Amino acid sequence: MTRSRKRKLARIRAKWAGMPLASAAMLAGGGIAVAAESTEAGTLEEVVVTAQKRVEDVQKVPISIQVLSGEKLDQLQATNFDDFAKYLPSLSYRSWGPGQTEFFFRGISTNNGTTRLHAGYLPSSGLYVDDIPVTTIGGNLDVHIYDVARIEALAGPQGTLYGASSLSGTVRIITNKPDPSKFEAGYDLKADKWKSGDPGGQVEAFVNIPLSEHAAIRLVGYYDYTGGYINNVYRQDTFQRYSPCGTPVPTYACSSASLPHDGFPNYYPVTINNADVVKSHWNTVETTGGRAALRVDLNDNWSITPQLLGQYQKSEGDFAFDPKYGDLNVADYFHPFNKDGWYQAALTVEGKVSNWDVLYSGGYFEREVHNLVDYSQYSIAYDAQSIGNSYAYTRFIDSTGHLLDRPVQYTNNHDHYTKFSNELRVSTPADYRLRAIFGAWYQKQTDEIRAEFNVPNLPVFYQVTGQQNVYYLSQMPRADRDKALFTDLTFDVTEKLKLIGGIRFYWVDNTLNGFFGFNDNGYSSHGEALCLSLGNPILTIAGNYNSGKLPCVNTDKRVTENGETHRISLQYQFDPDIMMYGTYSTGFRPGGNNRLPTALPFVADPLTNFEIGWKTTWAHKLRFNGALFYDKWKNAQTSVQGQYGITSIVNAADAKSTGVEAELNWQATEHLNISAAGTVLFRNETTTLFCQPDQKTGVIPPTCDPSAGNPAGTQMPGVPRNKANATARYQFEMAGFNSFVQGSVVYQSGTTYALENTRLIVPETPAFGTFDLSAGLGRNSWTLSAYINNVFDKRGQLGRNSECNDTLYHYCLNNTHILPAAPMQFGLQFGQRF
Repeated sequence: MTRSRKRKLARIRAKWAGMPLASAAMLAGGGIAVAAESTEAGTLEEVVVTAQKRVEDVQKVPISIQVLSGEKLDQLQATNFDDFAKYLPSLSYRSWGPGQTEFFFRGISTNNGTTRLHAGYLPSSGLYVDDIPVTTIGGNLDVHIYDVARIEALAGPQGTLYGASSLSGTVRIITNKPDPSKFEAGYDLKADKWKSGDPGGQVEAFVNIPLSEHAAIRLVGYYDYTGGYINNVYRQDTFQRYSPCGTPVPTYACSSASLPHDGFPNYYPVTINNADVVKSHWNTVETTGGRAALRVDLNDNWSITPQLLGQYQKSEGDFAFDPKYGDLNVADYFHPFNKDGWYQAALTVEGKVSNWDVLYSGGYFEREVHNLVDYSQYSIAYDAQSIGNSYAYTRFIDSTGHLLDRPVQYTNNHDHYTKFSNELRVSTPADYRLRAIFGAWYQKQTDEIRAEFNVPNLPVFYQVTGQQNVYYLSQMPRADRDKALFTDLTFDVTEKLKLIGGIRFYWVDNTLNGFFGFNDNGYSSHGEALCLSLGNPILTIAGNYNSGKLPCVNTDKRVTENGETHRISLQYQFDPDIMMYGTYSTGFRPGGNNRLPTALPFVADPLTNFEIGWKTTWAHKLRFNGALFYDKWKNAQTSVQGQYGITSIVNAADAKSTGVEAELNWQATEHLNISAAGTVLFRNETTTLFCQPDQKTGVIPPTCDPSAGNPAGTQMPGVPRNKANATARYQFEMAGFNSFVQGSVVYQSGTTYALENTRLIVPETPAFGTFDLSAGLGRNSWTLSAYINNVFDKRGQLGRNSECNDTLYHYCLNNTHILPAAPMQFGLQFGQRF
C-alpha cells in the first residue's frame, strides 16, 4: 500500500471513530468509499457497508454480502430492480411486471407460476431503504435507482438483526445523505430504443445544499418513460357455454336434461374476438418520483435526519408473452395496467449517551396498488372444464332470458398497504473488546385487500350482492404485527480470533377478516352462503352499488406466535488481507391465517443455515470472497388449491439448499478492471415427501401414496441452480477525454414451474445468457456514454406464469406465458456534475 493511500484510509477511519452509525453511514454514503473501483496506481478501494448496523470494511464482515456501489450501478445502467438483480447471483426472482416481483436468496422458494395470494404467506426476503423495511406481500417495491450510495445484498438468514421477512436474505438500498460540508448537484439525461419496440427516455437530477455548518438538505427527482416491446395480437375463441340441468338462473326452473331450464340447448356456442384491444408495443412504463432529506446536527453528539421518499409508477399491457402467438406476442381480451404509488416518511435520531451510541429509526410507509389483469385464459379453461364437472362457468342469463355473449373476465385488484416500523438501538464503542448492540423493534403492517373477478355486463343475479359486474370477490383486511428484542455481541478472543453471537426474541400477532367468494344463488357453500351459515347477515343490497364494499363477513381469524432466532460465528483474521469465518444461524417467517373456516392456520417455517466463508485481498489489486452454505428449511410454506378450488397456504415438505457463492474483483492494470460473481446450488430440493393436503382442513396427511405426491428430491421452483455474471471495464485517455469501454455477460440455468405436480405439465425454462456493451467519454464535469443491452437479442426466459392450475384439461398449464429477459435495447446517456 502506498504511503498516500495509508494516510487517506487513516483519515477516513478517523472520521468514523466515535461516530454513531448513521453519521458514519452518511460519510460512507456520500461518496468517500465506493465498491471496488480503481484508486492510486490501479489498486482497489476499501468497500464500506453497514450490514451489521455498524460501519465496517466489507472484508471484515463475517457474512456473505455483495455490494453494488452507486458508481457501479451507473456503469451497469441499473435503474430498476430487474437491472441490478441480474448482477446478484445469490438472488433469484419471479415477476409479473414492474412492482409485481418476488425475490429470494439461495433457492429458498416454493413459489409457483400463479399470481401470489395477498391473503397468503409473507415474503421470504426483506427489502430495506436505508434502515427502514419496505417489504410488502404480493410484489416488492420497484424503487427507481438514482443518487444511491450502494446496494447491499445479504445472502442467508438475517433474522437476528432484521427479523421476520429476512428468512433467506435481505436487500438494502442505501441512499446518499445530506452533507453540510459542500454544495453538490448533477443531472442525467437518457434516450433509449428497443430493437423491436418503442423509444423511451429519462430525466434525473439531484442537489445537495448546505444550509449552515450543521445542516444540509438533499433533493432528488426523476422521470422515466420506458417504451413497449410486447404486442397484443388478434385472436378469437368459441365458448361452448355449457349448462347442465339444475344450474341456477332467475325465474326459470329445470325441466329435463335435454331441455334445460333456460330454453337453450346444453351447448350454446358463441365465437368472440379481441379486435378492440389489438395493439403494438403496449407494455409501457412511466415512473415519477423523488426524495427529500434534511440533516441537522443539534450539537457535537446529536443529530436528526427526516426523509421523505415517494414514487408513482404506471405500467400498461403484459410483460409476458404467449409463444403460441409468436415471439413477444400475447393475445388478451382486456387491456391490463398496474398503478403503483407509494411514499415513505422516515426519521433517524442519532447521538451518544456517554460514549455509547444511540439510534432511533422510524418510518411510516403507505402504498396504493391498483391493477387490472386479463383473466380470459381462466374463462376459456373453465368453459372446457364445465363439461367434465357439470359446472356452468361461462353461461349467464339475465331476467329477460338473454344469454351473455361475451363471457370473458378480468381481475380488478386494489391493495392499500401501510407499514409503521420503529427500532431503537444502543451500541457500545467500536474499540471495546466486547462490543454489543442492543435493540427493540415494533412493526405493524396492513393490507386492505380487494380482488374482484369481473365479467362485463354481468346480470345482477350472478353478482356478489351490491358489487357491479363482480362474479367473485375477496374483500379482506389483514394486519401483521411483530415486536422483538435483540442483541448482537462480538468478542475479541485474541487479536485475530473473534466470537460473534446474537439472539432475537419475537412475538407475532396476525389477523385476517372479511369476505371471499360468490353470492348466495347456489354456486357454492362458501361466499355469502357461508356468511349465512355462520349467522352473519348480508350487509349490501343487490343492484345497489353504493351499499358498501363488504357484502358480509365469512372470515375472522387470528394467529399468534413467539419464539427466538439466533446466530453464532467464529471469525479468524490470518493477516490484514485474509479472513475466514464459520456461521451457524437461523431465520424465521411467521405463520398466518387461511380464508376457509375449515382450513387450519399455517405455522412458521424456520431456516437453519451452516456457512463457511472467506474474504481475501491480494496486493490490493484482487479480491476473492466466497462462501459454502447448507440451509435446512423446515415446514416450507406454499400455496395449493384447496376446497372448492380456493387457494390455501400449507406447510409443505422440508427442504434443503446447498451450494457455493463467490465473487472476484481484479484491478488487472491501472486501466482494466475485471469482476465476476456466481452461485451454484448443488442441491435445492425437498427432503421429505410432499403430499397434497386435505382440501377441507389444509392438513397434509401423515402417510400417502408416493405416486400421488411429490417425492423427496423434487427441485424447488422458480430458482436457477446456476447463476453468474462477469464485467470487464477498460478506462483510458483519448484525445484529452477520459474514455471507457465495458462488456458484461450474465448467465442463468433453467427453472422449474412449481412444487406441485403441475411442474410435470409446464416445461422447465431453458438456460440462457445475455451480453451488454457500453462505451463513453467525458471531460471535467460531463460524461457521455452509449450502450447496447442484450446485444444478441437473446430471448431468455426468466419464468413461466399461468392464470390457473386447471387439473382436468390443462388449458392454462399448457399455455403458460413466458416472462422474457429484456430484449435488445440501444441507449445514449449524458450527465453532468457541479
